[in-house]
Amino acid sequence: MRVSDVSHPAQPCKRVPALLAFVILLSFTGCQMWPFRHKELTSVITPSMRAASIREMAPRGRNATDAEQARMCEQLAQQIRTEPDPIVRKAIQETIAEFKAPLASDVLLAGLHDDDRDVRISCCRMVGKRKDLAAIDALGKAVADDTELDVRLAAVDALGAMKNRAAMNALAAALRDRDPAMQFAGVEAMKSVTGETKLGNDVEAWRQYAEQHSGSQNATAIAAQPAGATTIK
Repeated sequence: MRVSDVSHPAQPCKRVPALLAFVILLSFTGCQMWPFRHKELTSVITPSMRAASIREMAPRGRNATDAEQARMCEQLAQQIRTEPDPIVRKAIQETIAEFKAPLASDVLLAGLHDDDRDVRISCCRMVGKRKDLAAIDALGKAVADDTELDVRLAAVDALGAMKNRAAMNALAAALRDRDPAMQFAGVEAMKSVTGETKLGNDVEAWRQYAEQHSGSQNATAIAAQPAGATTIK
C-alpha cells in the first residue's frame, strides 16, 4: 500500500481542542474578549464635559449685542451661585471674563473669595487682564489676607497689570511680606504701575517710595510685617 493511500483524519478535528478552550475562556470573561462586541455607551456627564460646554459660550459672547451679553452673564451668574464643582466654576469665570457687561466684573470679583485656590488664581489673572480699576481694593485685600501664596502672587501680578499708580497702596503689603517671592513680585508690580526704574530691586527703597507717593498707607498690612531692609539679587 502506498503512503498516499493512507487516509488522514479531517483537518477541522485538530482545531476542536483550541476552539473548545476559547469557548470556555469566554464563559469566564464574558463578552469583553469578543472582537465584535458593541461599543459601550454611557450617559455620565463629567465636570470636564460641562466645562467644555460652558467655554463654547465665549466666542458667541464676544460678538453678541449688549443685551445678549447681559442675558448670558445672568445665566452664568445664576449657575455659579449653586455650582459645587471647582472645574466648572473656573470655566464659568473664564467665560464670563470675555463679556463686557458690568455683571461680568461683579462675578469675577466674587470669585476672588471662592473656596478653591485655582479659581481664585484664575480670577486674579482675569481681573488684571481686564484692567478694572474698581478691583484694586479687592486685589489688595487678596494680597494681604489670602492664605495661599500662589493666590497672593497672582493678585500682585494683577495689580501690576493695571499699570495705574492707584495700585501702589495695595502693593505695600507685598513689599512688606516676609517671603522673597512676594517682595520680588511687589517690586516688579511697582515698576509696572509707576514706570520708575532707578530704584532697581531695592525692596526698602520701594517701600519708602510707596509710602511717599501713595494716598494713604494700609496700616494693618504694613504693621504686621517686618521693617528690615532687603535687596533682591
